[in-house]
Amino acid sequence: MNIIERYLGRAVLLGSLLAFLVLIALSAFFVFIDQLGDLRGDYTVFKALEYMVFVLPSKGYELFHTAILLGSLLSLGSMASHSELIVLRASGMSITNITAVVIKAGILLMLFGVFLGEVVAPPAEQYAQKLKTAAITGSTSIQSGQGIWSKNKQEFVQVGKVFPDDILTEVVVNRFNDQHELISIIKASRAEFKNDHWQLQEVTETLINKQGFTQKHYALRERNKLIEPEMLNTLSVKEQDLSIVSLYRYVQHLKNNQLDASKYELAFWMKLVKPFSALIMLLIAMPFVFSTLRSSSVGQRLLVGVLLGLGFHMFNQALNYIGLGYGLNAIVSAVLPSLLFTFGGILALKRVF
Repeated sequence: MNIIERYLGRAVLLGSLLAFLVLIALSAFFVFIDQLGDLRGDYTVFKALEYMVFVLPSKGYELFHTAILLGSLLSLGSMASHSELIVLRASGMSITNITAVVIKAGILLMLFGVFLGEVVAPPAEQYAQKLKTAAITGSTSIQSGQGIWSKNKQEFVQVGKVFPDDILTEVVVNRFNDQHELISIIKASRAEFKNDHWQLQEVTETLINKQGFTQKHYALRERNKLIEPEMLNTLSVKEQDLSIVSLYRYVQHLKNNQLDASKYELAFWMKLVKPFSALIMLLIAMPFVFSTLRSSSVGQRLLVGVLLGLGFHMFNQALNYIGLGYGLNAIVSAVLPSLLFTFGGILALKRVF
């Protein structure tokens, strides 16, 4: 990579990261303002600030492709308005070469986005929800290598795995008497919160006393209390905030149990496609840089960037969920919007050659 390519790539990277920081700051402000309405109990202003910090990775991942679009339009638009791109072309770089350098920078941004969305955001989001709910309700849960433990009066509940839609698996309830003696153990392969109560499936109940123990088996058993419904937000995250690996495992779990997995299968494929939105945003930006934005003001570039970003997001969401509603293949529903925008970007870029 020569000096010119490094200069061009650095401009895209710095512009995108600067736009990302600005959007993150705005998002943090609005998250904090929104949390002020939930202050009660132990959920103080300082807890709200801590909550805000831990939800920012998820918010940042949602805003990342818009930040890349805005940053590239501003940085490359500035270069175009100062005739720097004309100089680059006069020195022998074609539009194709310039676009290739910009896409290389986009690959670095894409990798950063994947790290943010798949490694940082899911555990941070889960911790944020756990922090808020524990502060408001006073309930406690502990996550360890043996699953998640929750205490409710004289019961200790162990949950192996927690999935969206209020579904728990590998559930064990240990009940103690006032003398702290174990008096019963309830094991269930699955628990689901429906109609204000818990439905436990494939249940084994062991009753313990001084004479020994007895066991009972149930295909289905209902309980009014197991884990507070509000606590489920501390133990699970929404499908869009799950990692790709977690979504894949949950889709397999639903299919193995003959349950509808279409919603989460779509979320899985959307997660796979989302990192490439960074490259698509750069491809969309390039025709504007070489044509209409060459003599535009900063405000006009920002307006174009916001409109394109919103348009991509709304069109993407609309087609995704229209496909879900009409039973289209999840891969087609997730990939089609990005393919259409990529095709449109290529056609627009050809017009400026």
